[in-house]
Amino acid sequence: MEKKTPRAKRIVHDEVKTETTQECKNKRQALSQIRKLLTDKTINFRNKNQQILDDLINTHDITIVSGPAGSGKTYVTVYNALQTISSKENRIDGIVVVKPLIEAANERLGFLPGGIEEKTDPFMMSYWHNIEKIIGKERMNVLIAADVIKVIPLAYMRGLTFENKVVILDEAQNALPMQVKMFLTRIGQGSKYIISGDIEQSDRNGSGNGLEDAVDRLADLKPVAIHSFNYEDIVRHELISEILVRYN
Repeated sequence: MEKKTPRAKRIVHDEVKTETTQECKNKRQALSQIRKLLTDKTINFRNKNQQILDDLINTHDITIVSGPAGSGKTYVTVYNALQTISSKENRIDGIVVVKPLIEAANERLGFLPGGIEEKTDPFMMSYWHNIEKIIGKERMNVLIAADVIKVIPLAYMRGLTFENKVVILDEAQNALPMQVKMFLTRIGQGSKYIISGDIEQSDRNGSGNGLEDAVDRLADLKPVAIHSFNYEDIVRHELISEILVRYN
């Protein structure tokens, strides 16, 4: 006689299956909407270096970019990543944003409420802002819920491998050289890596600048593109370049 599954377990199993199917459907719909949105929406690059950065990311496995705040590095990177995952022509199916979490004076992560996601969320505001600006909050939340967009602190990357992903290391100047080495060795088949930051704005107080070190070590590696922005490329506000000059 066939042993029947208890009704309670069957209900739970069916609910999980339905939820998973719905999540997949939401993911497909969101990616389809993003594909149409980005096809209809042409980004207006605000300086020549933004266009160059977009082209370099499209044609290289690893792109390293350095530049001052307000030059549009994050916006171009996010736009390119969203275009990549929504394209039918490649197998890349997710975005992973990685950040080194440097605690400022009197600001300790351990005292922030919640788990690791809640603790890291304040560090990700620039990415959430740019993603929402490009595709809207609703589509962004669907992609986050479906794990299409993930956030991982740099310290948690050891032992991981990323295949068919766009992986972005932001604020790389705040990572140690050995941490950037560890990050680079996590690259798997079909993935695209972007290392971004400002060489001149490290918060480590001379203990090692992972972005500067990566530029020095990888400059002559063919699959790697290295690009930089300068003060003339700042588009956020005309005062920022003057402010940065006075603080340097």
